Order: sequence, then structure tokens, then C-alpha cells
Amino acid sequence: MALNINGTTGISGVDGSASAPALTGTDSNTGINFASDTVNINTAGSTQVTVDSAGNVGVGTTNPNGESINGSQNLVIMDTTSDGGMNIKTGTSGNAQIHFSDTSGNGQGRLIYAHANDSMQMYTAGSERMRIDSSGRILLGTTSAYAGSAVVLAKATGGAGISVFNSWNTADSGTRYHFEFRDSAGGGSRGNITTNGGSTSYNTSSDYRLKENVTAISDGITRLKTLKPSRFNFIANPETTVDGFLAHEVTAVPEAISGTKDEVDSDNNPVYQGIDQSKLVPLLTAALQEAVAKIEVLETKVAALEAG
Repeated sequence: MALNINGTTGISGVDGSASAPALTGTDSNTGINFASDTVNINTAGSTQVTVDSAGNVGVGTTNPNGESINGSQNLVIMDTTSDGGMNIKTGTSGNAQIHFSDTSGNGQGRLIYAHANDSMQMYTAGSERMRIDSSGRILLGTTSAYAGSAVVLAKATGGAGISVFNSWNTADSGTRYHFEFRDSAGGGSRGNITTNGGSTSYNTSSDYRLKENVTAISDGITRLKTLKPSRFNFIANPETTVDGFLAHEVTAVPEAISGTKDEVDSDNNPVYQGIDQSKLVPLLTAALQEAVAKIEVLETKVAALEAG
């Protein structure tokens, strides 16, 4: 191999190849070779890294520009025979980070894995917007959540009419599913939320094929009389008075109530009860039907008396 040394141009020689690099150590097929405006790093006779004429870097490819997807050719890491990836390793309490900066030098976009609390964080416009915490919970607009939550959405700003969550299905105005609820992977549907272009339906499973031991409600009025509808305001909204129930008093339809009266968590914080008022509808319907039947009997008796 000819070697030229020139005080102006420096050291030059043959370009070499992947199997016979121009610059090597004691291993003759491991080193650097050159092509037209291209530099290649080779090991074991194969090119592993290429820097092309535009400064694009290809790891596992000699043509990073040819692997471009929407301008992503600056760094291409490729392995078509196995898994591929990139490892950013830090200390046990460090942050592994990828920054997306503009010409102002600001890292407006960031992906951070914080080893101190094992959370993955996503930033836009310089602020954290989404986090996956160490429990696998997805947090949007907040960095903390109560235990037991799976997805938490919080909106710190915005007045009336500002949505915390929007679900769009723009295919057409027919019946479209926005949410479907299942209680196990691959299990049957337990309910859904749908739209049809003009209204929203909140559906729970009710097919007769899912039920057994079906009997008519025969004590609707008796159970109805135990309900204690009240007027009250919520402590957080003292200016608004509403109609409703106190959850622990609704004993006539226990399936409408979630939680336990006066329950607290391990830190002695209240675990509040809730009510699904739609579950009161069957009882109300049965009681009304019983009342209608009584009225019809009385009407028949009154008509007979008037005819006599």
C-alpha cells in the first residue's frame, strides 16, 4: 500500500475496502476505509458504521439516506436480522434523556427516563405533559395519582366549556364506539359508550343470554318507600343545591352503591362512596307499575259505583 505524506494535504494512500481497510491495527480486516466523500468503520471484514457525504451516520447500513423516513436519515440504526435499539445508560439516580431542540438552543421537546423514581416523562414546549410512572399508570397533565388509578387526566387551566378529554370518531354519523369496557383480556363486552351523529348512549350489558334466575319485582312500592331523596350541596360547591341521595342510605338497591360507609385508606384518607343512580330505574319502574295497577283497580270500582 502506497503512503503519501504531504505538508499541505496531510497523509493519504489507498481507499481500502471493508475486507481490507486502508487504516488497520494488527487485525487486517478491521479498520477504516474510504470511498467518495464517505468514511466507513469496519469490523471482521464488514462495514458497521458509515458517514456519508451529507454527514448522515448509518449504523448497520452503508446508505443512511436511503433509509430516510420523513427526514430521519441523520442517524440510522439498522439490524434487519435481529432486534435493534439504542441504550442510554446512567447512574442509578440519573436521567437518561433525548432532547429535541430548535435553532434557539432550547430543548422544547424531551424524552426522559428518571431512574430515581423509574418514570418515563414526555415534554412539549419545555414542560412535562405525560408520564408513565413506576406502577405503569399513565398521567396526563399531572405528575402524581392516587393508588389504584390506571390513567389520570388533569387540566390545570381553562374555564367552562374546556374539555379535559375529547373522543372523536370521524368516520361517519352512524353508530360509532368510543369506549368499550371489558373485565378481562379477550372477555366479552360489559358496556360501551357510543354516538350516532346526534346523541350519546351509555350502555351496560343486558342481553337475556347473560342472565339466569330471572323473577319479577313484586315489592317495588315497599322498597321504594325506604329511599330517602334529599336536597343538599356538595362542600366543594356551596352555591349549588341539588337533588340526590346519601349513598349509605340507599339500602333498597345495594348494587347501586360502591364503597363502604366511613371507609379510609392506609393513610387514614377518606375513600368516598359513590352511586350509580341508573340502577334505581328498575325499582322505580316496578313501584310505578304497582301504583298504576292499584289506581286502575280503584278507577274500576269508582266507575262501578257511579254506574250503580
